[in-house]
Amino acid sequence: MKIVSLLFIPMIVVALAISGCSKTDESSKQGNTVVKEKDYWTCSMHPQVHKDGPGVCPICGMDLIKKVADEKEEPASGKDMTDMITLSGKKQILANVSTIVVMKENLQDQVTAYSYMDFVENNRKTISAKFNGRIEKLFVDKTGDYIKKGQPLFEIYSPDLVQAQNEYLIALNNSSNSPSLLNASKKKLEIFGLTSEQIQSLEKTREINLTLTYFSQVSGTVIEKRVQEGVYVNEGMAIYDVAELSTLWNIAEVYENNLSGIKVGSPVKLHLRAYPGEEFNGRVTFIYPVINSQTRTVKIRSEFSSYGGKLKPQMYGETVFSNSGGQGLLVPSDAVIIAGKRAVVWTKTGDGMFEARSVQIGNRFGDKYQILSGIKEGDVIAATGGFLIDSESQLKTGMSANPQNESSIPAKKSSSGGMEGMKM
Repeated sequence: MKIVSLLFIPMIVVALAISGCSKTDESSKQGNTVVKEKDYWTCSMHPQVHKDGPGVCPICGMDLIKKVADEKEEPASGKDMTDMITLSGKKQILANVSTIVVMKENLQDQVTAYSYMDFVENNRKTISAKFNGRIEKLFVDKTGDYIKKGQPLFEIYSPDLVQAQNEYLIALNNSSNSPSLLNASKKKLEIFGLTSEQIQSLEKTREINLTLTYFSQVSGTVIEKRVQEGVYVNEGMAIYDVAELSTLWNIAEVYENNLSGIKVGSPVKLHLRAYPGEEFNGRVTFIYPVINSQTRTVKIRSEFSSYGGKLKPQMYGETVFSNSGGQGLLVPSDAVIIAGKRAVVWTKTGDGMFEARSVQIGNRFGDKYQILSGIKEGDVIAATGGFLIDSESQLKTGMSANPQNESSIPAKKSSSGGMEGMKM
């Protein structure tokens, strides 16, 4: 009987081993298995420390905190888990992880820049004295007055003008002998600003005028009046600054990395502090060729109607440049983790499982990035909480690369001469 019993025991052991192997094979065939990790205590500063109960960190002396274990799904052996992380539902809630489906959207780019209104340079003129003399009377005597072309501006006395008229009358009387002298004297009167009607009147009356009424050769608003009645002026002295204000320039400064979406002829919108809630429309007319080396910005000039005088030079506002670039994949900027030259998006590959995908990003459209490669339409990605997923991945990678536990930590000598931190 004893011999039979001794032979029976090995047979039971073999049967149990075969049964265990068959169960293991079934689990491996099923693919993923659910593993329940054991709760442990660890240090927030040194996560490689694992203990079965509370205490202090043998490295820094901080109190250990309890790490609550989660059920996690482990994939079948042989699958690369380097760039993957598994988060339980509780961890996803704590990390504020939300997901979205990647879809194609309209690439409507908008750039907003501070700006100010200015005069159109070629619509701004200076009316100056063409000869020495004394202002006898001002017909336009206030800043802000509107001048029409051909309107009388001032009356002036000038010895130079009196002499020029006399020379013309002499040449006129001798026109048969010297026609070239007549043409030269007449041209001098025209340069002095006499109109054809004034010259014809001189030819008809043959009387020299001691004062001359000067008529405007341009139209516009008087921006500045520089003289008073009775003032003696020299040749070239400015009398009026005049500008045509029906059209104005808007000057904005944008950063150089936003230049690609701004083209000459592109429509722009203007919001002014003077008219909150109103919007004015214009077009880009010029992109300045030089970038400011200090601010890394470039000036953009747009042209606007004055809208009946509502828009005025030196008004401050915001200019909105819009550019439509077709369609493309757009993801929230919070979903893209940029580390140096690498950009990563975490894609959902299963229930609670996320995989890091390296992506190539394009331009930024508002609070979204265009994705050129790395993910495709229909992928599910982490829209928020990506940084916390990435932190969890970094922690996992660090612990895998340095799988230390409390048994490998050097023991610290206690005050009583014993050894702490050693696991027996």
